[in-house]
Amino acid sequence: MDLYILRHGKAEPYGQAYPSDHLRPLMEKGKKRTKRSVKGMKAVDVNVDLIVSSPILRARQTAEIVHDGLGLKKPIEYSDSLASGSVTGVMSAIQAYYSSDGVMLVGHEPTLSELISTMSSGMYHVAFNLKPGGLCKLRVDTARIAQSATIEWFVTPKQLVAMG
Repeated sequence: MDLYILRHGKAEPYGQAYPSDHLRPLMEKGKKRTKRSVKGMKAVDVNVDLIVSSPILRARQTAEIVHDGLGLKKPIEYSDSLASGSVTGVMSAIQAYYSSDGVMLVGHEPTLSELISTMSSGMYHVAFNLKPGGLCKLRVDTARIAQSATIEWFVTPKQLVAMG
């Protein structure tokens, strides 16, 4: 299975306007960059059957932009495990999709970097810096959780936009 790990786009900061982390939307810049990133995804042949997203607003918005831009037919699925911060919970959720050819997860840091680390090395603390809008492709060769994937590529949001 090809597993694409996408961090949500650039979001509005905490503050009086958005005192709840769950209600912070994408900034206009984040929406525009995510739309441009979809062109880069197409250029590198991102091929997904399904998008699974955190239900938190900024991740939902990112998932919707990518879903529409890639012209996917299956509706987006939402997983509380992507919002919980539990790498084990996310990995358990991934096992349910193992028979798919391509799945994209849309979520948050530090959970996504810890997921990439654990799936590729078996250790959750290998340092990655998945910036807002960053994308990583893993090749998952077994339904086992740790050390089950190979990192095929990792791109920053600027690189992704430049590819489009």
